[in-house]
Amino acid sequence: MLIKVKKVKQTTGEIVASQMASIPNSNKQYGYITIETLDNKYLKLKVDIMTKYETIERGEKVTVEYDVLGSTDIFSAKKILRKTS
Repeated sequence: MLIKVKKVKQTTGEIVASQMASIPNSNKQYGYITIETLDNKYLKLKVDIMTKYETIERGEKVTVEYDVLGSTDIFSAKKILRKTS
């Protein structure tokens, strides 16, 4: 039996766009953020109830762990952490 292992990717950059909505009766949000990476590329990431995050505010410098959502071309954020230096 062959087990397929997902490889989580990581990037660092600044949140330059955030399109979020709140889930009723909870503090959780869902939507998309866009990161401008250190090499000046843009990466759009889905944020949902499964994403653990410290911030999703524009202007914040962050490190993000993400992977591809199923067999789509959508990048799904798993962890969003404030960059400390």
